[in-house]
Amino acid sequence: MLIEKKYYYFLLFIFCLASRIATTIYYIEDTDSLRFALSIGEYDVAKLQPHFPGYPIFCFLAKILFFFTKSLAVSFSIIGALSIFIIIYFLLKICKTDIRTIKGAMLSGLVFLNPLLWLMSNRYMPDLMGLAIVVLAFYFLSTDKFPDKNIMLGFLFTGLVAGIRLSYLPILLFPVCRHFILSKKKINLFISITTGFLFWLVPFIWVTGFENLFNSAFKQANGHFLDFGGTIITENNWTKRVFVIIRSIWADGLGGYWLGRSLQTILLSIPMVYIMYSGFKNLKTKKTINLYWILISFICVYGLWIFFFQNVIYKSRHVLPLLVPFILILLQGVMFLIRKDNILNKIIVILFFLSLINVTSVLVVQHKGPSAISRIKDQLIVNNKDQIIASTPLINYYLKYNGVVGKFFDIENENDIQNIIALENDSLYLIGNFKDSFINNYSIVNDSIFFHNPYVNRMWSDIRTFTIAKKYNVR
Repeated sequence: MLIEKKYYYFLLFIFCLASRIATTIYYIEDTDSLRFALSIGEYDVAKLQPHFPGYPIFCFLAKILFFFTKSLAVSFSIIGALSIFIIIYFLLKICKTDIRTIKGAMLSGLVFLNPLLWLMSNRYMPDLMGLAIVVLAFYFLSTDKFPDKNIMLGFLFTGLVAGIRLSYLPILLFPVCRHFILSKKKINLFISITTGFLFWLVPFIWVTGFENLFNSAFKQANGHFLDFGGTIITENNWTKRVFVIIRSIWADGLGGYWLGRSLQTILLSIPMVYIMYSGFKNLKTKKTINLYWILISFICVYGLWIFFFQNVIYKSRHVLPLLVPFILILLQGVMFLIRKDNILNKIIVILFFLSLINVTSVLVVQHKGPSAISRIKDQLIVNNKDQIIASTPLINYYLKYNGVVGKFFDIENENDIQNIIALENDSLYLIGNFKDSFINNYSIVNDSIFFHNPYVNRMWSDIRTFTIAKKYNVR
């Protein structure tokens, strides 16, 4: 029986690996991905390759895989495949579910086919790996019946999480504090979590240098919380933040319908609402999983953390951990309907999974095509001439490090625009909606728009570009 169970897990791993490699993306879709791609060639937090907190464990693993694969894209997809497998494996354990059962198959399918989890498994980013280790650590921390050795492992992996995705650490705050308070072996737990931190922190300091690390940490933390990080301090519309988080979970995370989205998603939304309702209703009677602990840690603690301190307005990937409890609630609903001797309920479940496959497949196929900014980059490279480009600092940064040749001007405020106009260049290539600021001095030669599906990636999903020429004899 054990061999048979291992065979099922082996097949699951092969499916994860093959599917994610098949959907690998061979382009850099945004600046976040660019920084992690650059870190494989030169790991330097001072140069924002990547930015602090550095994600050293993730970058180190990517470097090792790149050594063997010689492909950035494939290396990141392999990490994504491993992460999906770990999430499924330990969620099955948390739910005390055998992979060979119908419930095991349903849970595996809900995770494997989730649209946001699949997209993130191909992106050049540590979010999914961070979630995988969080789920792993949560398994060891989720019950009092575990021996002390397993609790110590939970503390060890908690320390490791900080070296993969620091912003996911609040998820484990509640179970860690609970076990530490109740434990009679506090020193052992302290040593375990400290070992997890030192495992990545010591080489991180050695590679970066203490002074550089301190300066980068101070600058990035100050910028994240007070300037560009999209926290409650800089984006303080509470209603909008709640609205966007709900949209990110429902539409981006679960594939549900939203205003302006394809009507195909309605076919997914209708059965999903009913299944979700059944799952919530079933929570009152089901006590076989640690779902209540998950609701506290993932929704209450982490939900409050991202509401106040993460860029939820512009980056839907921050809701990734919030999908875990919703997937488990969907699982409860699916199993509730399957157990009912009702053909209509079974049709609803089949319709749900067929629609989920359809929505996820469309998004994944679209993801393989270049993003809007990548298309602009390709066009500029094809032009193969020195160009004068004016745009935001982030867009210019992306273009420079992707091989675009030209003279770049950053636009952050009106003074930057006036300084560019004063240079009296014969022509400019504007990226972004800045044409109105140049209209008195330049005429529009060409006006284009580049776009991609925002449910694939919300960053720069539509970008306007303008080729403008200098007006002469203006009076």
